[in-house]
Amino acid sequence: MADASAELETARRRYNDLHPDRPIERVGDTQDAYYYLVILNGAWLNGKALAADEIKQVEAMTPAGMFS
Repeated sequence: MADASAELETARRRYNDLHPDRPIERVGDTQDAYYYLVILNGAWLNGKALAADEIKQVEAMTPAGMFS
């Protein structure tokens, strides 16, 4: 994978272009972002917007101090 963060940002922008009524504000730092935006992109590219809880998972950030 060349640059995962660039790939995710490109997918986020494409998603927001296709589904402006259910936008993704940011891409979080969990694996869920890659799962929903890249691996399962066939669904949202074909007109099925992500559910609210799936968008929250894409935007999720790992809590500070979680691994310390």
